[in-house]
Amino acid sequence: MRDEILDRETLCANLLVKLRALYPQNLEERYKFTPAPEMTGFEMLETAAKKRGFLAGKGEYDLERMSVVLLDEFRGGKLGRMSLETPETVTADE
Repeated sequence: MRDEILDRETLCANLLVKLRALYPQNLEERYKFTPAPEMTGFEMLETAAKKRGFLAGKGEYDLERMSVVLLDEFRGGKLGRMSLETPETVTADE
């Protein structure tokens, strides 16, 4: 899928929420912060940008640049081996 079709920042914010639930230790190791349960995906994206020093100017951080880096590192396996899919839960009724 081409990155241009999606809003990268929203995609990465949602990815970070999923990674926090499934692989919080990978985020801690790669981006050097512990994602708190109450943080939104955009707050985690901004925190990662701060840790990388991606300043956009006027005290704001370059979330677009961080999004590109996050997607590249995720696709390249730099965040570790992981899967975003989980097996379906089988209930006793089935």
